[in-house]
Amino acid sequence: MARWLFIGSLLFTSLVAVGYRDVKRAPDAKPLGGVCESTHECRWGTSCMEIEGVLRGQCSASCNADAGCTASFGGHSLCLGADVCARSCRSAAECPAETRCNAYGWCERPDPDEL
Repeated sequence: MARWLFIGSLLFTSLVAVGYRDVKRAPDAKPLGGVCESTHECRWGTSCMEIEGVLRGQCSASCNADAGCTASFGGHSLCLGADVCARSCRSAAECPAETRCNAYGWCERPDPDEL
């Protein structure tokens, strides 16, 4: 009985350790709003998000209010209605590479059909 309890606890500990393993980040990881294909390309605190009609492969984080985004990413960020942080902007010059400032005041990755 003790052997099965020991084996079960080892298995449980292993599964928990694998679940908490963090993604390694690229040395040139991109900031909030940066274009990405995987979370590996995003800075700590963000992940590569793909939300249809909102974000197309950009580094972002979950939020529920602008205050959460500004606390994590500074004054050039906002919380979108899809509960994700985005980099705010007034012009394309304020946006990361391969993104543009949209009519709503945040940096978006353009649809390839629009390029």
